[in-house]
Amino acid sequence: MSGVFHLVYFSKAAEDLSYTDIREILEVSRRNNARLGITGLLIFRDGFFLQLLEGAEDAVRKVLSAIRDDDRNYSVKVLIETNGDERLFGEWSMAFHDGDITTASTEHLVDLFESVTSSELSRRALIMPILKKFRASAPELR
Repeated sequence: MSGVFHLVYFSKAAEDLSYTDIREILEVSRRNNARLGITGLLIFRDGFFLQLLEGAEDAVRKVLSAIRDDDRNYSVKVLIETNGDERLFGEWSMAFHDGDITTASTEHLVDLFESVTSSELSRRALIMPILKKFRASAPELR
């Protein structure tokens, strides 16, 4: 199968999570993802993580397994598992957006988090276009 596997999950951050923890998560993720050929985006907002992982399906699932075992987050809920033609965040082994301290792309971020918590059956149809808009309007990704 050609293309790229996309997985989006949502989780609750541990109550005692610090920005030092987030920096460590990003450093380790970027190193491991580069080695595994995975790219993506991690968004932190109001004590929740939303992450898109993209790459070979077996590698993405391996990373998801490690995330589920990480006590810095819990209640990991997979929202989307799909194949696409291209990567959305191919330039970043793990882009990061802190939704708590930035005002850029606020509308897309609010739409994204509302779509995650909605009762809609087709989350893929809601979330993937918002992620594309978010990528285009978020120059502060790190």
